[in-house]
Amino acid sequence: MKKNLKICIFLFLFFMAFPTLQPQNAQNAVKAKKVIIYADKGWQDTGILLNSDQYYSIFARGSWVSGYDVTATGPEGKGWGTITNGALLGWIGEIKPEKLDYKSYKKDIVSRIILIGEGGLFKSCGDGKLWLAMGDWSGCKECSGKVEVLITVFD
Repeated sequence: MKKNLKICIFLFLFFMAFPTLQPQNAQNAVKAKKVIIYADKGWQDTGILLNSDQYYSIFARGSWVSGYDVTATGPEGKGWGTITNGALLGWIGEIKPEKLDYKSYKKDIVSRIILIGEGGLFKSCGDGKLWLAMGDWSGCKECSGKVEVLITVFD
């Protein structure tokens, strides 16, 4: 709870410092969408299209279990092993990235993975769809749970 309050305060201060990023009228209002990301489904299309250098925020809550582990975690992941273990990850591109399997990662995919965790304010690294997934190295066959994600895109 304290972390979400810190994020809200950060966003408030950020937009006070950079007023040009604030929507100027109803035509430029922010667009928000809620999606559910399932632990066992790999990369999932959020239906959000981003342009290069566009700002967006993500707030995630819920719990899931990664692979053969029995301990549930939130979208922040475990924080041990690899930093992405059980964490909410993002990827921006036109096509679905390969499944989350350490053997199938290619350099171009790995270099574009975004560690989202519980969320924050982000700047798009390119044009394309926003894909989300749980970081899991077992291929997610044994994963369970879901997180609810609120995505806000700023014009």
